Parts: sequence; C-alpha cells; structure tokens
Amino acid sequence: MRAAVAAAALAIVQSAVASPPPDSPAPQPVEVRIDVVAADARGRIIDNLKAADFEVRDDGVAQPADAVRVVRPDAKEGRLIALFLDEYHVSASLTDRVREALAHFIADAIDARDQIVVLKPLDSLLAIQPTRDRDALRDAVAAFEGRKGEYEPRNAYERNFMAGAPARIESARTQVALSAINALAVHFGNYPDRRKTLLVISEGVGRSGERRRGMEYLPTAETIARSAQRANVSIYAVNPATEFTDADTLRDLAAGTAGGVVTADLDDGLRRAMADASGYYMVAYRASRPDDGRFHPVAVRLKRPVAQLRARSGYFAPSPDETLRDVLLARLNEPKRPVPVEPAPHASTLIRPWIGTSRGVDGKTRVTVVWEPVPKLTGERNRRVPTRATLTALAPDATVLFEGVVNPSAPALLDEPGATAARAVFEMLPGRVRLRMSIQDSAQQVLDTDVRSVTIRDLRRGVTISTPEILRARNAREFRTLDSPLAVPSASREFSRTERLLIRFSASGASNAPVSVSARLLSRMGPMRDLAIVAGQSGASTIDLPLAGLAVGEYLIEVSAAGADGEAKDLIDFRVTT
Repeated sequence: MRAAVAAAALAIVQSAVASPPPDSPAPQPVEVRIDVVAADARGRIIDNLKAADFEVRDDGVAQPADAVRVVRPDAKEGRLIALFLDEYHVSASLTDRVREALAHFIADAIDARDQIVVLKPLDSLLAIQPTRDRDALRDAVAAFEGRKGEYEPRNAYERNFMAGAPARIESARTQVALSAINALAVHFGNYPDRRKTLLVISEGVGRSGERRRGMEYLPTAETIARSAQRANVSIYAVNPATEFTDADTLRDLAAGTAGGVVTADLDDGLRRAMADASGYYMVAYRASRPDDGRFHPVAVRLKRPVAQLRARSGYFAPSPDETLRDVLLARLNEPKRPVPVEPAPHASTLIRPWIGTSRGVDGKTRVTVVWEPVPKLTGERNRRVPTRATLTALAPDATVLFEGVVNPSAPALLDEPGATAARAVFEMLPGRVRLRMSIQDSAQQVLDTDVRSVTIRDLRRGVTISTPEILRARNAREFRTLDSPLAVPSASREFSRTERLLIRFSASGASNAPVSVSARLLSRMGPMRDLAIVAGQSGASTIDLPLAGLAVGEYLIEVSAAGADGEAKDLIDFRVTT
C-alpha cells in the first residue's frame, strides 16, 4: 500500500506538531505573496506593470502592495514541472491521445533547462525527483495506459488493497490520486520560492469518498490546496475527454492556485501553461491579522485592461502549529558548527612541565605553567633539544585562556619585559583546564606535542597554600636575583649539590585573617630539621635551602599553614645529585 501509506506519513508530519507554550509571544502579521499572470491576447507577459497598477483586497479590505516584481525562469535551473498521469481516471480509448499530446509537449514546449517529474498512481512517492533526462520522460509517457472503469487487478497491491465492489475501488483510486497530487505539491516546497507547474492528466478525480478508521490523516482537496499554496504550486487540470463538472476537485484546485483548465486543444493548453510559468508577477504585502490557520480570499485587479489576468484566489494563513513547526525545522536545518576533534592525552618525553596555582582576583585561580627540556641520556647524540613551545590553555567551555610561545625555564632566569616569556600566566574559575603544547626546536620544527587536562582547585575557602615554587641558582650572584617577582620558577625537581634553592609560596585564609606558616625538611627516613621562613621582597614566604650539606638522595619539604579558617599542608619532593 505504498502510495496511501507514504501519503499518510507525509500528512502526519504536516499535522502532528507540538502546540506552542502558553507564554509564547503574540504572532506577528504574516507576509502574503500572490503570483499573478498578466498577459496579452497571445499569451505574452505584460512586463511593464508597476505596484500602483495593482489593486489587492484581502477579505475585502484593500491592502497596499509592498513589492511587485516580474519573475522569469532561472537562467540555469529553468522551470519546475510535474506531470501526474492519472491512469485510474483516464479511459483506455484516450490513451493514444494523451501519449501523442505529451510527446509533442516534451518535444516542443520543454527546453533543456526545465526539470520535470512524471508520476503515476502507484509509483513510489519517496522516489519523486525532477530530471532533465528527456529519454526517461518519453519512456514514462509511452508507458501510460488509461484504465478508467477497468477494475481487473494487475499487481499484488491492487489484489490485496483495492479489491471489492466498483464503488469501493473507485474510492480507493480517488484517495491514491489525491495522495499523489499532494505529495508532488509538498515535494516542490523543497525548492526556492518560485512558481511551479503541476499538470494533472485526468478526466476528473471527484471528492474523497469513504473515510475509514485509520485514514483520517490522508490528504483531501483542502490538504492539497494548503500544500500548493505553501509551495507556490499552480495546478492545471488537463482533461483529454470533455469538460470537467463544476463539482470536480481538479477544477476547484486549478481555479484556486492561479492555474487553469485544459480540455479541447491539449497542445495549445499545455503551451499556455508553460507560458504562464515563463513570466509572471509576484505581488507581496503584509496581512493585518495574526496567524489563524484559515483560508483568506484575495482579489487582484488591474487599473489598466489586459487580455488575461489570473491570480491565486487566496491563501491559508499559517496556524500556530505550522508557525512552530517552521521554527523547529529552521533550527534543525541550521548549519551545525563543526565540533573540533580533541587530541588524545599525550605526555611528551622531551619536556618536564610544572603547573602552579595561587589565589587570583574575583574568586579566580591564578595558573602558572613553565617547562624545561629533559636532559639527554648517555648515548643520545641525535636527539634534538626543544627550545620553545606554543601553549594553548582552554577552559571547559573551550574559551581560550592563554595562547602563545613560551620559552624554557633555566637557573636564575628572569622574565625581561619585551622578551618572549618563559612562563604562561592566566586566571580562571576553578575547574579543568586543557593544556596543549606544540614542542619545537630552534628551527621551529615540531618535535612532539604534550596534551593534558588538569584540575584547578578552588582557593577561596579555608586556609590555602599556593603551589610552592622552586627557584635555583648555581652561585651567589645568581641567588641574589631570585627574590624578584620576575624570577621564573624551575620545572625540574632534580638538582646538583652545588646549587642553592629558594622556595617561594604564599598562604592565606578565606577571610584574609593572618596565618602562621612553618616548614621542615624530610628524607625518606623521616623528619630532618625545621626550615626558617622569611618574607621576600615580593611579599611571599621564602625558604633558603643550600644543597651542599645534603647527601645524594630524595627529599621532601613539608609546608604548613594554620589560622582561624583552618589549616593546610603541601609537600615538595626533589632529588639531589652529585
């Protein structure tokens, strides 16, 4: 039951939409566009009409035209045309006449730019696709065969779903035809807003008959009128036998969509339909009413006489459900922002990074990142040494917190103003920060990458200690430079006994109440001695630790802070070498 089922699915998509929320804003007046054919006695468009030449009445109320323009087929895309060959409602005796008229139509009235759809009653509605393939069109027309009044089933679908008394079969055939016509109109809504031509070859479809349970959502004549109005489709009823009855559905649809009726001279009628699609006026104005989903009649007249004047008889204002559906579909069809591919975590073996935190301003945490190259091992002669790194720091919402080049740290190194910094400093709210480093040599060739995600703690509550910084000096002159805010901390935790360290940190309470700090040196065997703490020039607490008196091995420095808001501790591990 392909046609009926597919049509039902399309109708359900059109109808089953959610109601707008009660607090949604009041709908705005709708823009109405009416296509108008104004031609001379020979069917040629009159292309010099202005907005002042048109009189438009919406529900009897005069409406000023906001814009009037002549529309002609696109130079590349041509006209959009659909042929519905209603075999169920054309007599077998008229088959040859229809084939001959349509063969002439394809040969004479269609040019290479035009796109055409040919559909028969039981063709799949999901395969509707305009084509410029003239051979395919000719084959489809040549296969046309009228079957009006003939009820012998020719396939499994007709045997299973269209059997019974002639009246029942006719009712099913009418519904199949209406579903196919509506599907063509709906499909044309996918194309830019221009006039489309739907030619229905039929002796008359009549009204939809029996509405059995489960078929309430199948298309009706009103459904087709709505679909045609939304898609700017003009329906031409082509009767190869005689005149349509006044009550026939096709006649009403042709009149309401600015189409036409073709009967006696099929060749001439089809050519006139193509002339209408080759040039017409689009009249636009704004209706002074909210969206109510009802049909509103429109009358268009000209202040100067013309031989032919045809316009749509009105429009269906969008209902609140349709307005909501259009908004939702527009959102679904919005181009999606490409999601950047997050590189996999990777700890480079070429560098040794250090990440420190301290209190920032406005509840943020100040983050410092430094790095040093990993020393070469014995026998590593060909390994290139990193000399710079490009660092990008990203917040959880992908906001860039820092992006720039960072040079490696070194003993007694100062961040001189105007030079490339040897540390990256930024502030962020507590949370996770993603750090990406592109590690390069002196020729700026990428040697490796380092990608890691770090949790930045909240330093706003209780007593907190900033991450202790270790600054290193190889002689007394270098050591005198360390107690400066410009001194860059070391990323290494392995030092020679000939070096001297300055450990720098700050401690504070949540209420900025004073806190007491202490520190002691520990080995793997246990506590060794307390360490003296003094205030440095930068205001931070500092510890002076010469390494000459320590044996080769691993050590810890325990830093403690206590105050009215609580207490905190931190450990610094390092190794002393020869």
